[in-house]
Amino acid sequence: MHILAVVLFLATVDPATLAKIDAVFADYAHATTPGCAVGVARAGVPLLERAYGEANLEYDVPLTPSSIFEIGSVSKQFTAAAVVLLAQDGKLSLDDKVRKWIPELDASAGDVTILEMLNHTSGLRDWGTVSGLAGWPRGSRIINHAHVLDILSKQRALNFPAGTRYSYSNSNFNLAAIIAERASGQKFPDFVSSRIFKPLGMTHSSMRDDWSRVVKGRATAYDPADGGAFQTDMDHENIYGNCCVLTTVGDLLKWNDNFRTHIVGGSSLANTMQTPGKLTNGKAITYATGLYVDQYRGHREVSHGGATAGWRAFLMRLPEDDELSVAVICNRGDADSGGLAHRVADAFLPPADKPAPAAPTPADAARFAGLYRDPETDAVLRIFADSKGVLRAGFGERGPALDPAGASRFKIGSETTLDFDGSSVHLTNVIGRDAHYTRVEPVTPSPAQLAEYAGTYRSDEVGATYVITVKNGKLTVEVGVDEEPPLVPTYADAFRDGNGTLIHFTRNAEGRVDGADVKDSFGMIGATARVERIHFTRVQ
Repeated sequence: MHILAVVLFLATVDPATLAKIDAVFADYAHATTPGCAVGVARAGVPLLERAYGEANLEYDVPLTPSSIFEIGSVSKQFTAAAVVLLAQDGKLSLDDKVRKWIPELDASAGDVTILEMLNHTSGLRDWGTVSGLAGWPRGSRIINHAHVLDILSKQRALNFPAGTRYSYSNSNFNLAAIIAERASGQKFPDFVSSRIFKPLGMTHSSMRDDWSRVVKGRATAYDPADGGAFQTDMDHENIYGNCCVLTTVGDLLKWNDNFRTHIVGGSSLANTMQTPGKLTNGKAITYATGLYVDQYRGHREVSHGGATAGWRAFLMRLPEDDELSVAVICNRGDADSGGLAHRVADAFLPPADKPAPAAPTPADAARFAGLYRDPETDAVLRIFADSKGVLRAGFGERGPALDPAGASRFKIGSETTLDFDGSSVHLTNVIGRDAHYTRVEPVTPSPAQLAEYAGTYRSDEVGATYVITVKNGKLTVEVGVDEEPPLVPTYADAFRDGNGTLIHFTRNAEGRVDGADVKDSFGMIGATARVERIHFTRVQ
Protein backbone atom coordinates (compact mmCIF):
# COMPACT_ATOMS: atom_id res chain seq x y z
CA MET A 1 0.00 0.00 0.00
CA HIS A 2 1.41 3.36 -1.10
CA ILE A 3 0.58 5.88 1.63
CA LEU A 4 2.24 9.13 2.47
CA ALA A 5 0.53 10.42 5.57
CA VAL A 6 0.70 13.11 8.17
CA VAL A 7 -1.44 12.21 11.14
CA LEU A 8 -2.32 14.96 13.59
CA PHE A 9 -3.20 14.18 17.21
CA LEU A 10 -2.98 10.50 16.35
CA ALA A 11 -3.47 9.57 20.00
CA THR A 12 -7.14 10.44 19.58
CA VAL A 13 -7.57 7.95 16.71
CA ASP A 14 -7.26 4.34 17.77
CA PRO A 15 -5.43 1.89 15.48
CA ALA A 16 -8.63 0.02 14.58
CA THR A 17 -10.29 3.22 13.33
CA LEU A 18 -7.17 4.21 11.43
CA ALA A 19 -7.12 0.78 9.79
CA LYS A 20 -10.75 1.25 8.71
CA ILE A 21 -9.89 4.56 7.06
CA ASP A 22 -6.87 3.06 5.28
CA ALA A 23 -9.16 0.27 4.04
CA VAL A 24 -11.55 2.84 2.58
CA PHE A 25 -8.75 4.15 0.36
CA ALA A 26 -7.02 0.83 -0.34
CA ASP A 27 -7.88 0.99 -4.06
CA TYR A 28 -6.23 4.41 -4.32
CA ALA A 29 -3.02 3.69 -2.38
CA HIS A 30 -0.74 2.82 -5.30
CA ALA A 31 2.44 4.35 -6.67
CA THR A 32 1.09 4.07 -10.23
CA THR A 33 -2.30 5.76 -9.87
CA PRO A 34 -3.70 9.13 -8.80
CA GLY A 35 -5.56 9.07 -5.53
CA CYS A 36 -7.11 11.06 -2.68
CA ALA A 37 -6.41 13.03 0.46
CA VAL A 38 -8.62 12.87 3.54
CA GLY A 39 -8.90 15.07 6.61
CA VAL A 40 -10.99 14.46 9.74
CA ALA A 41 -11.69 16.78 12.67
CA ARG A 42 -14.01 16.75 15.64
CA ALA A 43 -15.18 19.86 17.51
CA GLY A 44 -12.48 21.79 15.67
CA VAL A 45 -9.66 19.45 16.70
CA PRO A 46 -7.87 17.87 13.69
CA LEU A 47 -7.74 14.11 14.14
CA LEU A 48 -5.84 13.15 11.02
CA GLU A 49 -4.81 14.18 7.53
CA ARG A 50 -3.78 11.41 5.20
CA ALA A 51 -3.02 10.96 1.49
CA TYR A 52 -3.01 7.98 -0.87
CA GLY A 53 -1.65 7.67 -4.40
CA GLU A 54 0.23 9.98 -6.73
CA ALA A 55 0.05 13.74 -7.27
CA ASN A 56 1.84 13.47 -10.62
CA LEU A 57 2.28 10.27 -12.61
CA GLU A 58 4.86 11.68 -15.01
CA TYR A 59 7.35 12.55 -12.28
CA ASP A 60 6.30 9.97 -9.68
CA VAL A 61 5.36 12.64 -7.14
CA PRO A 62 3.24 11.21 -4.31
CA LEU A 63 0.23 12.98 -2.88
CA THR A 64 0.60 14.48 0.59
CA PRO A 65 -2.01 15.96 2.93
CA SER A 66 -0.74 19.41 1.89
CA SER A 67 -1.25 18.72 -1.83
CA ILE A 68 -3.47 21.34 -3.44
CA PHE A 69 -6.56 20.13 -5.29
CA GLU A 70 -9.42 21.83 -7.10
CA ILE A 71 -12.73 21.22 -5.32
CA GLY A 72 -15.33 21.89 -8.05
CA SER A 73 -18.78 22.76 -6.72
CA VAL A 74 -17.70 22.50 -3.09
CA SER A 75 -16.59 26.06 -3.95
CA LYS A 76 -20.22 27.21 -4.11
CA GLN A 77 -20.39 27.63 -0.33
CA PHE A 78 -17.55 30.16 -0.45
CA THR A 79 -19.43 32.12 -3.10
CA ALA A 80 -22.58 32.03 -1.00
CA ALA A 81 -20.62 33.17 2.04
CA ALA A 82 -19.15 36.10 0.11
CA VAL A 83 -22.60 37.26 -0.99
CA VAL A 84 -24.00 36.91 2.55
CA LEU A 85 -21.07 38.94 3.89
CA LEU A 86 -21.86 41.70 1.39
CA ALA A 87 -25.47 41.63 2.56
CA GLN A 88 -24.20 42.04 6.13
CA ASP A 89 -22.10 44.98 4.92
CA GLY A 90 -25.24 46.61 3.50
CA LYS A 91 -23.84 46.46 -0.03
CA LEU A 92 -26.74 44.36 -1.32
CA SER A 93 -29.82 42.47 -0.17
CA LEU A 94 -30.48 38.78 -0.73
CA ASP A 95 -33.96 39.84 -1.83
CA ASP A 96 -32.58 42.08 -4.58
CA LYS A 97 -33.75 41.22 -8.06
CA VAL A 98 -30.84 39.84 -10.04
CA ARG A 99 -31.39 42.25 -12.94
CA LYS A 100 -30.69 45.15 -10.57
CA TRP A 101 -27.08 44.01 -10.66
CA ILE A 102 -26.98 42.22 -14.02
CA PRO A 103 -29.20 44.14 -16.45
CA GLU A 104 -27.68 42.13 -19.32
CA LEU A 105 -30.17 39.36 -18.53
CA ASP A 106 -33.44 39.13 -20.46
CA ALA A 107 -36.67 40.46 -18.93
CA SER A 108 -37.79 36.85 -18.45
CA ALA A 109 -35.40 36.76 -15.46
CA GLY A 110 -36.98 39.86 -13.96
CA ASP A 111 -38.49 38.11 -10.92
CA VAL A 112 -35.37 36.16 -9.94
CA THR A 113 -33.80 37.16 -6.61
CA ILE A 114 -30.26 36.68 -5.37
CA LEU A 115 -31.47 34.28 -2.67
CA GLU A 116 -33.27 32.14 -5.25
CA MET A 117 -30.00 31.87 -7.15
CA LEU A 118 -28.15 30.76 -4.01
CA ASN A 119 -30.94 28.21 -3.35
CA HIS A 120 -30.93 26.94 -6.98
CA THR A 121 -34.62 27.84 -7.29
CA SER A 122 -34.12 30.65 -9.81
CA GLY A 123 -35.04 28.68 -12.93
CA LEU A 124 -32.03 30.13 -14.75
CA ARG A 125 -30.68 27.78 -17.38
CA ASP A 126 -27.22 26.31 -16.87
CA TRP A 127 -24.87 28.12 -19.24
CA GLY A 128 -22.52 25.15 -19.57
CA THR A 129 -25.36 22.90 -20.70
CA VAL A 130 -26.49 25.48 -23.26
CA SER A 131 -22.90 25.70 -24.52
CA GLY A 132 -22.84 21.91 -24.79
CA LEU A 133 -26.00 21.98 -26.91
CA ALA A 134 -24.12 24.31 -29.27
CA GLY A 135 -21.34 21.75 -29.66
CA TRP A 136 -19.01 23.21 -27.03
CA PRO A 137 -19.32 21.12 -23.86
CA ARG A 138 -17.61 22.26 -20.66
CA GLY A 139 -13.84 21.90 -20.88
CA SER A 140 -13.69 21.97 -24.67
CA ARG A 141 -12.58 25.61 -24.88
CA ILE A 142 -11.28 28.45 -22.74
CA ILE A 143 -14.20 30.45 -21.39
CA ASN A 144 -14.58 33.43 -19.08
CA HIS A 145 -17.44 35.37 -17.49
CA ALA A 146 -17.90 37.51 -20.59
CA HIS A 147 -18.80 34.30 -22.44
CA VAL A 148 -21.10 33.25 -19.59
CA LEU A 149 -22.96 36.57 -19.73
CA ASP A 150 -23.21 36.35 -23.51
CA ILE A 151 -24.83 32.91 -23.31
CA LEU A 152 -27.23 33.85 -20.51
CA SER A 153 -28.25 37.16 -22.09
CA LYS A 154 -29.61 35.22 -25.09
CA GLN A 155 -31.98 33.11 -23.00
CA ARG A 156 -35.58 34.22 -23.48
CA ALA A 157 -37.16 31.97 -20.87
CA LEU A 158 -36.51 30.30 -17.53
CA ASN A 159 -36.72 26.57 -16.94
CA PHE A 160 -39.70 27.37 -14.68
CA PRO A 161 -41.10 30.41 -12.83
CA ALA A 162 -38.64 31.64 -10.21
CA GLY A 163 -39.04 30.00 -6.82
CA THR A 164 -41.43 27.25 -7.92
CA ARG A 165 -38.93 24.41 -8.27
CA TYR A 166 -35.34 23.40 -7.54
CA SER A 167 -32.91 22.98 -10.43
CA TYR A 168 -29.15 22.88 -9.97
CA SER A 169 -27.56 25.43 -12.28
CA ASN A 170 -23.99 26.69 -12.30
CA SER A 171 -25.27 29.95 -13.80
CA ASN A 172 -26.63 30.91 -10.37
CA PHE A 173 -23.18 30.99 -8.81
CA ASN A 174 -21.28 32.49 -11.72
CA LEU A 175 -23.77 35.35 -11.63
CA ALA A 176 -23.45 35.54 -7.84
CA ALA A 177 -19.70 36.06 -8.19
CA ILE A 178 -20.27 38.77 -10.79
CA ILE A 179 -22.77 40.48 -8.47
CA ALA A 180 -20.24 40.28 -5.62
CA GLU A 181 -17.66 42.03 -7.78
CA ARG A 182 -20.06 44.78 -8.83
CA ALA A 183 -21.30 45.31 -5.26
CA SER A 184 -17.88 45.26 -3.58
CA GLY A 185 -15.79 46.94 -6.25
CA GLN A 186 -13.21 44.15 -5.82
CA LYS A 187 -12.21 41.21 -7.92
CA PHE A 188 -14.06 38.22 -6.51
CA PRO A 189 -10.91 36.14 -5.80
CA ASP A 190 -9.45 39.06 -3.86
CA PHE A 191 -12.65 39.54 -1.84
CA VAL A 192 -12.84 35.86 -0.89
CA SER A 193 -9.16 35.81 0.04
CA SER A 194 -9.33 38.91 2.26
CA ARG A 195 -12.67 38.19 3.92
CA ILE A 196 -12.63 34.38 4.24
CA PHE A 197 -9.33 32.63 3.55
CA LYS A 198 -6.98 34.94 5.44
CA PRO A 199 -9.09 35.39 8.62
CA LEU A 200 -9.43 31.61 8.91
CA GLY A 201 -5.76 30.88 8.26
CA MET A 202 -6.53 29.03 5.01
CA THR A 203 -3.02 29.73 3.74
CA HIS A 204 -3.10 27.09 0.97
CA SER A 205 -6.36 28.32 -0.59
CA SER A 206 -6.93 30.52 -3.63
CA MET A 207 -9.26 30.89 -6.60
CA ARG A 208 -8.32 29.48 -10.00
CA ASP A 209 -9.10 32.69 -11.87
CA ASP A 210 -6.32 32.07 -14.40
CA TRP A 211 -5.97 28.49 -15.58
CA SER A 212 -2.37 29.10 -16.71
CA ARG A 213 -1.15 30.36 -13.34
CA VAL A 214 1.56 28.24 -11.70
CA VAL A 215 0.38 26.93 -8.32
CA LYS A 216 3.08 25.45 -6.12
CA GLY A 217 2.11 22.09 -4.67
CA ARG A 218 -0.88 21.55 -6.95
CA ALA A 219 -1.57 17.95 -7.91
CA THR A 220 -2.41 16.99 -11.49
CA ALA A 221 -5.93 15.70 -12.25
CA TYR A 222 -6.55 12.54 -14.26
CA ASP A 223 -9.30 10.48 -15.85
CA PRO A 224 -9.18 6.72 -16.50
CA ALA A 225 -8.06 5.67 -19.97
CA ASP A 226 -8.11 2.36 -21.81
CA GLY A 227 -6.13 -0.55 -20.42
CA GLY A 228 -6.04 0.72 -16.86
CA ALA A 229 -4.01 3.81 -17.78
CA PHE A 230 -4.79 7.43 -16.95
CA GLN A 231 -4.86 10.63 -18.98
CA THR A 232 -4.47 14.19 -17.77
CA ASP A 233 -7.70 16.17 -17.35
CA MET A 234 -6.98 19.68 -16.05
CA ASP A 235 -9.57 22.43 -16.28
CA HIS A 236 -8.70 25.43 -18.45
CA GLU A 237 -11.67 27.73 -17.91
CA ASN A 238 -11.21 31.22 -16.46
CA ILE A 239 -14.41 31.29 -14.44
CA TYR A 240 -15.23 31.13 -10.74
CA GLY A 241 -18.13 31.30 -8.31
CA ASN A 242 -19.60 28.00 -9.43
CA CYS A 243 -16.29 26.21 -8.92
CA CYS A 244 -12.52 26.63 -8.94
CA VAL A 245 -11.30 27.03 -5.37
CA LEU A 246 -7.83 25.49 -4.98
CA THR A 247 -7.25 24.17 -1.48
CA THR A 248 -6.17 21.34 0.84
CA VAL A 249 -8.07 19.03 3.17
CA GLY A 250 -6.62 20.88 6.15
CA ASP A 251 -7.89 24.24 4.92
CA LEU A 252 -11.34 22.78 4.29
CA LEU A 253 -11.49 21.57 7.89
CA LYS A 254 -10.70 25.13 9.01
CA TRP A 255 -13.59 26.42 6.92
CA ASN A 256 -15.98 23.80 8.29
CA ASP A 257 -15.01 24.84 11.82
CA ASN A 258 -16.14 28.39 11.10
CA PHE A 259 -19.71 27.15 11.44
CA ARG A 260 -18.83 26.44 15.06
CA THR A 261 -16.51 29.35 15.88
CA HIS A 262 -18.23 32.04 13.76
CA ILE A 263 -14.92 33.85 13.16
CA VAL A 264 -16.09 34.96 9.70
CA GLY A 265 -19.59 36.42 9.50
CA GLY A 266 -20.66 35.53 13.02
CA SER A 267 -23.59 33.26 13.81
CA SER A 268 -25.71 35.16 11.27
CA LEU A 269 -23.62 33.84 8.38
CA ALA A 270 -23.84 30.28 9.68
CA ASN A 271 -27.60 30.50 10.20
CA THR A 272 -28.28 32.02 6.80
CA MET A 273 -26.15 29.51 4.95
CA GLN A 274 -27.71 26.51 6.70
CA THR A 275 -31.36 27.55 6.33
CA PRO A 276 -32.97 25.29 3.71
CA GLY A 277 -34.51 27.00 0.72
CA LYS A 278 -38.27 27.20 0.43
CA LEU A 279 -40.40 27.06 -2.70
CA THR A 280 -43.26 29.45 -3.34
CA ASN A 281 -45.71 26.69 -2.35
CA GLY A 282 -44.10 26.60 1.09
CA LYS A 283 -42.27 23.30 0.58
CA ALA A 284 -38.74 23.22 2.00
CA ILE A 285 -35.89 21.70 -0.01
CA THR A 286 -32.60 20.31 1.25
CA TYR A 287 -30.47 22.84 -0.62
CA ALA A 288 -29.75 25.83 1.57
CA THR A 289 -27.35 28.64 0.61
CA GLY A 290 -24.48 26.90 -1.16
CA LEU A 291 -24.92 23.83 1.06
CA TYR A 292 -27.07 20.71 1.30
CA VAL A 293 -28.71 20.23 4.70
CA ASP A 294 -29.94 16.67 4.95
CA GLN A 295 -29.70 13.43 6.94
CA TYR A 296 -27.12 10.66 6.82
CA ARG A 297 -28.06 7.49 8.68
CA GLY A 298 -30.35 9.56 10.88
CA HIS A 299 -27.66 12.17 11.61
CA ARG A 300 -28.05 15.77 10.48
CA GLU A 301 -25.55 16.40 7.69
CA VAL A 302 -24.34 19.62 6.08
CA SER A 303 -22.36 18.93 2.94
CA HIS A 304 -21.56 19.55 -0.70
CA GLY A 305 -19.80 17.60 -3.43
CA GLY A 306 -17.80 18.80 -6.39
CA ALA A 307 -16.54 17.59 -9.77
CA THR A 308 -14.52 19.59 -12.28
CA ALA A 309 -12.45 17.94 -15.02
CA GLY A 310 -10.54 15.12 -13.25
CA TRP A 311 -11.11 16.52 -9.74
CA ARG A 312 -13.57 15.09 -7.22
CA ALA A 313 -14.31 16.49 -3.76
CA PHE A 314 -16.72 16.15 -0.86
CA LEU A 315 -16.93 18.18 2.34
CA MET A 316 -19.31 17.19 5.13
CA ARG A 317 -20.15 17.98 8.75
CA LEU A 318 -22.32 16.15 11.24
CA PRO A 319 -23.14 19.03 13.63
CA GLU A 320 -24.91 16.85 16.20
CA ASP A 321 -22.02 14.37 16.42
CA ASP A 322 -19.44 16.58 18.12
CA GLU A 323 -19.10 18.52 14.85
CA LEU A 324 -17.54 15.56 13.06
CA SER A 325 -15.99 17.00 9.91
CA VAL A 326 -14.67 15.04 6.92
CA ALA A 327 -12.95 16.39 3.80
CA VAL A 328 -12.06 14.16 0.84
CA ILE A 329 -10.41 15.47 -2.31
CA CYS A 330 -9.25 13.29 -5.21
CA ASN A 331 -7.30 13.88 -8.40
CA ARG A 332 -8.98 11.12 -10.40
CA GLY A 333 -12.30 11.47 -12.18
CA ASP A 334 -13.56 8.02 -11.28
CA ALA A 335 -13.37 8.60 -7.51
CA ASP A 336 -16.64 8.56 -5.57
CA SER A 337 -15.60 11.29 -3.15
CA GLY A 338 -19.00 11.40 -1.46
CA GLY A 339 -19.08 7.67 -0.89
CA LEU A 340 -15.53 7.73 0.42
CA ALA A 341 -16.30 10.58 2.83
CA HIS A 342 -19.33 8.77 4.20
CA ARG A 343 -17.35 5.57 4.69
CA VAL A 344 -14.79 7.61 6.65
CA ALA A 345 -17.60 9.08 8.76
CA ASP A 346 -18.90 5.54 9.38
CA ALA A 347 -15.61 4.75 11.13
CA PHE A 348 -16.53 7.32 13.79
CA LEU A 349 -20.26 6.55 14.06
CA PRO A 350 -22.09 3.67 15.78
CA PRO A 351 -22.73 0.77 13.38
CA ALA A 352 -26.01 0.69 11.50
CA ASP A 353 -28.37 -1.98 12.80
CA LYS A 354 -31.30 -1.72 10.38
CA PRO A 355 -31.61 -4.87 8.21
CA ALA A 356 -31.70 -4.38 4.48
CA PRO A 357 -35.03 -5.08 2.69
CA ALA A 358 -35.21 -8.20 0.55
CA ALA A 359 -34.00 -7.94 -3.02
CA PRO A 360 -36.69 -8.00 -5.73
CA THR A 361 -37.58 -11.33 -7.29
CA PRO A 362 -37.44 -11.94 -11.06
CA ALA A 363 -41.22 -11.47 -11.10
CA ASP A 364 -40.79 -8.07 -9.46
CA ALA A 365 -38.18 -7.10 -12.01
CA ALA A 366 -40.52 -7.97 -14.86
CA ARG A 367 -43.33 -6.00 -13.20
CA PHE A 368 -41.36 -2.80 -12.69
CA ALA A 369 -39.16 -2.81 -15.79
CA GLY A 370 -40.20 -0.54 -18.62
CA LEU A 371 -40.09 2.93 -20.10
CA TYR A 372 -41.72 5.84 -18.27
CA ARG A 373 -42.34 9.49 -19.19
CA ASP A 374 -42.96 12.60 -17.11
CA PRO A 375 -45.74 14.42 -19.02
CA GLU A 376 -44.87 17.73 -17.35
CA THR A 377 -41.26 17.89 -18.53
CA ASP A 378 -41.01 15.11 -21.18
CA ALA A 379 -38.25 13.47 -19.13
CA VAL A 380 -37.81 9.76 -19.78
CA LEU A 381 -37.01 7.09 -17.21
CA ARG A 382 -35.98 3.55 -18.17
CA ILE A 383 -36.08 0.73 -15.62
CA PHE A 384 -34.49 -2.59 -16.58
CA ALA A 385 -33.05 -5.75 -15.07
CA ASP A 386 -29.40 -6.54 -15.79
CA SER A 387 -28.03 -10.02 -16.47
CA LYS A 388 -28.03 -10.78 -12.72
CA GLY A 389 -31.59 -9.63 -12.21
CA VAL A 390 -30.59 -6.36 -10.51
CA LEU A 391 -33.03 -3.56 -11.25
CA ARG A 392 -31.34 -0.49 -12.66
CA ALA A 393 -32.31 2.90 -14.07
CA GLY A 394 -30.90 4.49 -17.19
CA PHE A 395 -29.86 3.56 -20.70
CA GLY A 396 -27.17 1.18 -21.87
CA GLU A 397 -26.11 -1.97 -20.08
CA ARG A 398 -25.44 -0.38 -16.73
CA GLY A 399 -26.97 2.34 -14.65
CA PRO A 400 -27.55 3.12 -10.97
CA ALA A 401 -29.01 0.19 -9.07
CA LEU A 402 -32.44 0.36 -7.45
CA ASP A 403 -32.01 -0.58 -3.79
CA PRO A 404 -35.12 -2.18 -2.23
CA ALA A 405 -36.78 -0.01 0.40
CA GLY A 406 -40.20 -1.67 0.62
CA ALA A 407 -42.70 -3.76 -1.32
CA SER A 408 -42.89 -1.39 -4.29
CA ARG A 409 -40.37 1.21 -3.16
CA PHE A 410 -36.75 1.59 -4.23
CA LYS A 411 -33.94 4.02 -3.58
CA ILE A 412 -31.33 5.29 -6.04
CA GLY A 413 -28.42 6.24 -3.84
CA SER A 414 -29.37 8.13 -0.71
CA GLU A 415 -31.34 10.89 -2.42
CA THR A 416 -33.92 9.47 -4.83
CA THR A 417 -37.00 7.35 -4.07
CA LEU A 418 -39.12 5.50 -6.63
CA ASP A 419 -42.63 4.32 -5.67
CA PHE A 420 -44.21 2.03 -8.26
CA ASP A 421 -47.98 1.87 -8.65
CA GLY A 422 -49.18 -0.21 -11.54
CA SER A 423 -48.41 1.70 -14.73
CA SER A 424 -46.81 4.70 -13.03
CA VAL A 425 -43.90 5.58 -10.80
CA HIS A 426 -43.64 8.47 -8.36
CA LEU A 427 -40.12 9.89 -8.16
CA THR A 428 -39.08 12.11 -5.26
CA ASN A 429 -35.73 13.20 -3.94
CA VAL A 430 -34.22 15.30 -1.21
CA ILE A 431 -33.56 18.32 -3.43
CA GLY A 432 -37.21 18.94 -4.15
CA ARG A 433 -37.87 16.89 -7.28
CA ASP A 434 -41.40 15.48 -7.26
CA ALA A 435 -42.47 13.85 -10.51
CA HIS A 436 -45.04 11.32 -11.68
CA TYR A 437 -43.94 9.16 -14.58
CA THR A 438 -46.41 7.06 -16.56
CA ARG A 439 -45.51 3.94 -18.51
CA VAL A 440 -45.16 4.48 -22.25
CA GLU A 441 -44.48 2.11 -25.08
CA PRO A 442 -40.99 2.20 -26.54
CA VAL A 443 -40.97 2.79 -30.27
CA THR A 444 -38.89 1.60 -33.20
CA PRO A 445 -39.58 4.05 -36.03
CA SER A 446 -39.65 2.76 -39.58
CA PRO A 447 -37.38 4.29 -42.24
CA ALA A 448 -40.33 6.34 -43.51
CA GLN A 449 -41.06 7.63 -40.00
CA LEU A 450 -37.41 8.53 -39.43
CA ALA A 451 -37.44 10.52 -42.68
CA GLU A 452 -40.12 12.79 -41.17
CA TYR A 453 -37.59 14.15 -38.68
CA ALA A 454 -34.80 14.87 -41.17
CA GLY A 455 -34.22 18.58 -41.66
CA THR A 456 -32.48 21.69 -40.39
CA TYR A 457 -33.37 23.14 -36.99
CA ARG A 458 -32.26 26.45 -35.44
CA SER A 459 -32.21 27.98 -31.95
CA ASP A 460 -31.06 31.56 -31.43
CA GLU A 461 -30.93 30.96 -27.67
CA VAL A 462 -28.35 28.23 -28.17
CA GLY A 463 -26.78 29.91 -31.17
CA ALA A 464 -26.65 26.66 -33.09
CA THR A 465 -28.11 24.89 -36.10
CA TYR A 466 -28.84 21.17 -35.98
CA VAL A 467 -28.80 19.23 -39.24
CA ILE A 468 -30.67 15.98 -38.72
CA THR A 469 -30.30 13.27 -41.34
CA VAL A 470 -31.00 9.56 -41.69
CA LYS A 471 -27.82 7.49 -42.05
CA ASN A 472 -27.68 3.71 -42.02
CA GLY A 473 -31.22 3.55 -40.73
CA LYS A 474 -30.65 5.91 -37.79
CA LEU A 475 -31.11 9.59 -37.10
CA THR A 476 -27.87 11.54 -36.83
CA VAL A 477 -27.37 15.10 -35.60
CA GLU A 478 -24.65 17.37 -36.93
CA VAL A 479 -23.81 20.42 -34.80
CA GLY A 480 -21.35 22.73 -36.52
CA VAL A 481 -18.45 20.60 -37.72
CA ASP A 482 -19.14 17.76 -35.30
CA GLU A 483 -21.31 14.76 -36.00
CA GLU A 484 -22.90 13.37 -32.86
CA PRO A 485 -23.61 9.67 -32.19
CA PRO A 486 -26.89 8.35 -33.66
CA LEU A 487 -30.10 9.25 -31.86
CA VAL A 488 -31.74 6.43 -29.90
CA PRO A 489 -35.56 6.27 -30.04
CA THR A 490 -37.46 6.20 -26.74
CA TYR A 491 -41.20 6.97 -26.85
CA ALA A 492 -43.15 8.52 -29.74
CA ASP A 493 -41.31 11.51 -31.27
CA ALA A 494 -38.62 11.43 -28.57
CA PHE A 495 -34.96 10.44 -28.96
CA ARG A 496 -31.83 10.51 -26.82
CA ASP A 497 -28.45 11.52 -28.17
CA GLY A 498 -25.10 10.03 -27.20
CA ASN A 499 -24.74 12.43 -24.28
CA GLY A 500 -28.14 11.60 -22.81
CA THR A 501 -29.85 14.78 -24.05
CA LEU A 502 -33.52 14.29 -24.88
CA ILE A 503 -34.79 15.62 -28.22
CA HIS A 504 -38.59 15.68 -28.36
CA PHE A 505 -39.87 16.61 -31.81
CA THR A 506 -42.95 18.81 -32.01
CA ARG A 507 -45.68 18.76 -34.66
CA ASN A 508 -48.00 21.42 -36.09
CA ALA A 509 -51.77 21.15 -36.43
CA GLU A 510 -51.36 19.17 -39.65
CA GLY A 511 -49.09 16.63 -37.95
CA ARG A 512 -45.89 17.76 -39.69
CA VAL A 513 -42.70 17.89 -37.62
CA ASP A 514 -42.07 21.62 -37.13
CA GLY A 515 -39.44 21.75 -34.41
CA ALA A 516 -37.82 20.08 -31.45
CA ASP A 517 -37.70 20.72 -27.71
CA VAL A 518 -34.33 19.85 -26.20
CA LYS A 519 -33.83 18.86 -22.59
CA ASP A 520 -30.55 17.91 -20.95
CA SER A 521 -29.96 14.53 -19.35
CA PHE A 522 -29.96 15.54 -15.68
CA GLY A 523 -33.71 15.02 -15.38
CA MET A 524 -33.68 11.43 -16.58
CA ILE A 525 -33.19 9.63 -13.28
CA GLY A 526 -33.21 11.53 -10.04
CA ALA A 527 -31.55 14.89 -10.47
CA THR A 528 -33.02 17.98 -12.07
CA ALA A 529 -32.64 19.14 -15.64
CA ARG A 530 -30.29 22.08 -15.98
CA VAL A 531 -31.96 23.06 -19.25
CA GLU A 532 -35.57 22.34 -20.09
CA ARG A 533 -37.33 22.62 -23.43
CA ILE A 534 -35.11 24.93 -25.40
CA HIS A 535 -36.99 25.06 -28.69
CA PHE A 536 -35.34 24.53 -32.05
CA THR A 537 -37.48 25.71 -34.96
CA ARG A 538 -37.41 23.73 -38.17
CA VAL A 539 -36.10 26.03 -40.91
CA GLN A 540 -35.78 23.48 -43.71
